[in-house]
Amino acid sequence: TNMSMQTNHKNKAADPSVKECANCGSIGAKLTCVKCKATHYCSKACQKQHWKNSHKAQCVTPDERRPRMMSSGAGQSDWIPTGAADGAGFNPEGKNGECPICLDSFSGGAMCTLPCKHEFHKECVKVLRKQGVQQACPICRTALPPGPEQLFVDAARMYASMAGRHREGEASWSSHTASEKRNMAKVVEMWTSAANQGHIRAQYNLGGLYRSACWVAQDYKKAIYWTRKAAEQGFADAQHSLGRMHDDGEEVSQDYNQAVWWYRKAAEQGDPRAQQYLASMYRFGKGVTQDYTETARWLHKAAGQGHASSQFNLGAMYDDGDGITQDYNEAVRWYRKAADQGVANAQCSLGVMFNNGQGVSQDFNEAVRWYRKAADQGFADAQFNLGTMYNWGSGVSQDFNEAVRWFRKAADQGFIDAQYSLGIMYANGYGVAKDFKIAHSFFSAAEAQGHASAHELRKQAEISLRATSSECIGLNAPPQTQCACCGCGAENDMKLKPCPRCKGPLYCGKDCQRAHW
Repeated sequence: TNMSMQTNHKNKAADPSVKECANCGSIGAKLTCVKCKATHYCSKACQKQHWKNSHKAQCVTPDERRPRMMSSGAGQSDWIPTGAADGAGFNPEGKNGECPICLDSFSGGAMCTLPCKHEFHKECVKVLRKQGVQQACPICRTALPPGPEQLFVDAARMYASMAGRHREGEASWSSHTASEKRNMAKVVEMWTSAANQGHIRAQYNLGGLYRSACWVAQDYKKAIYWTRKAAEQGFADAQHSLGRMHDDGEEVSQDYNQAVWWYRKAAEQGDPRAQQYLASMYRFGKGVTQDYTETARWLHKAAGQGHASSQFNLGAMYDDGDGITQDYNEAVRWYRKAADQGVANAQCSLGVMFNNGQGVSQDFNEAVRWYRKAADQGFADAQFNLGTMYNWGSGVSQDFNEAVRWFRKAADQGFIDAQYSLGIMYANGYGVAKDFKIAHSFFSAAEAQGHASAHELRKQAEISLRATSSECIGLNAPPQTQCACCGCGAENDMKLKPCPRCKGPLYCGKDCQRAHW
């Protein structure tokens, strides 16, 4: 009977409309503290006794316990006013009602869901922990879980230990032991508890876990849910991630307007990645009217913070005069900043500036130095450019073997000019044994990608393969509008006749044909 009565007592207390006496715990309290408006009593005697025992020191007015804007120590607030997230505030589920602690609407601040499923303002629970009152849910008396920050930190330590070994190559995700997997399940449980209490980083981390399927089943709905929770609380990383999702159509319907909205939220907080993406949206007119001035403005903001990719993109705008006044000096300045951070594209572009003497004095040695930095990172443009420098002996000693080596690295990545150049090297035997069959394959590959000159040289390679004499034709011959020997004919429309054997080179007469043969 006692057990049954206790169970009924708990069930009634879980009903917010049924009040419990704060002193004796009896159900059906009718009196309310006139100061705090939140503590209830069954009689004046209980009210007086409770006041003397503890309530006098703890009683605060509704205004005093109302959620306040509090700094998180990272330049962000723990919560922001309603309307910060597309009109949804912090109540995306559309819940109505009031916080049982402060009696204010849930729309007034970030929400906290305890393990017992009762909901309060996050800030109210934080204050409740500090007041020294019983550490239990004010409604059902279920013990409060550890604080969200402690849950987050403890889980983060466990996660870092396993993830660190994975990054360092000591283990793969699939090779973890059953014990480690149980630990990871505990991490997810702790982060979920912290996230339900409104912890921003726990919400963001959960979104990342469900998105990448690390230790949990991939669940895009949960990934979006938790990422949005953190974004709606003003967390720039989450806002940037949500913008990327809408931009790429990843896990959500592609929506450039939403992408711009979230990028801007993060960008206005100074997130350089979001600033770069917002610049891109303005550059290509996605979700906003195309505006190169805005593109440059946001790139300047990101580049000024040392964001390497933005520095390169800003340099490229000045280099090309794309929407802004062309300025090679500014292009070199921003290229160099990005190149010093190891951006291969910027290193290659800076090499081009030295090669052409744009914005700097022409210096082939410097061009080679920057080409090599980018080429060593596997950047195909730079590999081709470095091969060209060795081919011509610019800034380095002429070395056909090195030229072929770098051309091949770029060609292996499908770089069209490198494929064409390798065809020339094999056709003429520069740095390699002359081989028209291999030359033909490289010309064919370049032609397939649309190289303008590859078609003619591929045909010549076919002719050379059929010819008995490999010396009958040279693949580096000029376009077939002039005599292959003396070069006449292009100016006066002289009728030229082809070699009767291979049908390749053209001649103005038999003397030239004999001499060339």
